[in-house]
Amino acid sequence: MMGGLGRDMSMNPKVLEVNLIKDEKQVDFDWQHNFSTLLFSLFVAALFLVEIYVGLNWWANYEEERALAAEAKFNLVSKQIKEMRTESDEILAFKERADIAHQLLDNHVYWTNFFNWLEKNTLSSVNYHAFSGGTDGVYQLQASTKTYRDISWQTRAMLENPSILSARVDRGTTEREEGEEKVESETVNFTLDLKVDPQLFRAASK
Repeated sequence: MMGGLGRDMSMNPKVLEVNLIKDEKQVDFDWQHNFSTLLFSLFVAALFLVEIYVGLNWWANYEEERALAAEAKFNLVSKQIKEMRTESDEILAFKERADIAHQLLDNHVYWTNFFNWLEKNTLSSVNYHAFSGGTDGVYQLQASTKTYRDISWQTRAMLENPSILSARVDRGTTEREEGEEKVESETVNFTLDLKVDPQLFRAASK
């Protein structure tokens, strides 16, 4: 039996052969076709990079123009603010001068009204020599007259005026004078302290 098997194997030596490369195909690389594809891919990539560069360059120019426009606008606004500040300073300076002038005018009218009022409320025999006081209505007048009785009458006349808050004469001093014909005359000096309602003269000035 073994003899028969050996005989069969010797007769068919190709039965045990294994075809390991059955259906094997030869692969050939087409350089011309693939080079065109590679070249096209490189062209697309380069085109994409160019678009990115152009886009970035346009964006940079656009931002630069915006920055220049913003700077120009800022400079214009700053210039306008400076002009407005200058005009404002001039207006404030003018207002200050106007206020001072108005105050001086008010004070002038105030004193004019006061002295007119004082003249109307002073006896003809009383003369004033010195004056001190302000717009608060408190005054001190150095005056003289011929008799002590005139001092009393002058004080009473002041107190009867509704605008007088207080009127006082503390004392009087006598002074004798000698005239050209060597006739002696008597003068009584006194200080009249007055407190007047200041609204009287402010109301009169309007």
